[in-house]
Amino acid sequence: MRKLLDKIIRIDGGNNWWKPKLFNSRTLNKLPKELEILKPPPDEHKNYNCFIYALGLANNLELIKDCGGFIYDTFFQKLIDDNLLEYTDKPENGNYILYRDLKNRPDMITHVGIVDEHDMVVSKWAWGPLFKHKIFDVPESYGDDISHIKAISKEKALELYKKYKKFNIKPE
Repeated sequence: MRKLLDKIIRIDGGNNWWKPKLFNSRTLNKLPKELEILKPPPDEHKNYNCFIYALGLANNLELIKDCGGFIYDTFFQKLIDDNLLEYTDKPENGNYILYRDLKNRPDMITHVGIVDEHDMVVSKWAWGPLFKHKIFDVPESYGDDISHIKAISKEKALELYKKYKKFNIKPE
């Protein structure tokens, strides 16, 4: 399933699978039934990625406009490095789950979601829909290494974004 998910999100170079007008006609019928779609992809001017969703900032249109809908792993990693986000070995509902591809991109957080009950995750795939899925029912390119971080409030996340946004750098 993971290889199939990679193939789906890379259709047309990854530029169209998430677009609301194309999602229902070109993508929805290709997705495995194991994935629960909680929300379809938003319109482009309101769209956001997994980091914005996990931090609770998906409804902050000012922030979305400021960062172009993308908080990057560089920002998230800076918060971890400065001990502003804390790892946990005992994840609880609402905590973050981080994905890494240690083989191909060892220094990058490839995806983040929110831990939900019964070993489920709620996450936003790039600019695609919001999904509820099992831990490893994600594209293979997200990697096989996971870790957990204690969640922070959306107010704290916004405060940290304003303070550390210079570290929100698109990876090369």
